[in-house]
Amino acid sequence: MKAKPSIFLAAAALAAASLVGFTACNSTSVGDTWTAPDVSKISFKKIMVVATFPDGATRRAAEDALKAEVTRAECITSYSLLGAESDVQDLAKISGALRTAGVDGVVVMRPVSDKNEVTYIPGTIYPVPYRTFRGYYNRFYALRPFSYEPGRYATDRFVQIETNIYEVAGERLIWSAASTSTNPGNLKDLIQDAASAIRAELVKEKLIPQS
Repeated sequence: MKAKPSIFLAAAALAAASLVGFTACNSTSVGDTWTAPDVSKISFKKIMVVATFPDGATRRAAEDALKAEVTRAECITSYSLLGAESDVQDLAKISGALRTAGVDGVVVMRPVSDKNEVTYIPGTIYPVPYRTFRGYYNRFYALRPFSYEPGRYATDRFVQIETNIYEVAGERLIWSAASTSTNPGNLKDLIQDAASAIRAELVKEKLIPQS
């Protein structure tokens, strides 16, 4: 896996993609996880969650969703200390906020990609239903024994979000994962599902307790 950025660089990297206008249902999966070789458990006393989304409302929603998933440590949002989105890009300000808050762990969530993929679904041939024995022999069935459903194109939307967990001491990355949401219903669902999926993956890997 390629080298991970420092906490400050990750927190400062705002994605350009606009995550609005979602439709259809959502399915979120987590893949491409990485854990520092010497880490078997993740445990902090106080955590700051940082979401580097391009607008304030989305950033606050994402940080609130992340905070809701932290149940065994004190947790604060970056927006409670750094109000403006530009503050997250300021190394001095975010460094000062970490010192002021006295946190020992940071969770950084950032959008990585937002793309559509078009898939062709082939047509299907199937028998025309008939309700009676006599219907089996009727002229229509004899001449057209099968019905054809034409092929079609389907468009799916895939949104990928990266989540990194850092130890503040030494700015050390200890865990990273990419979650992918397929056809998210709306922005709120996307964020909540991504946050829940990350927590579930950490529990699965036995890095944090179930509750």
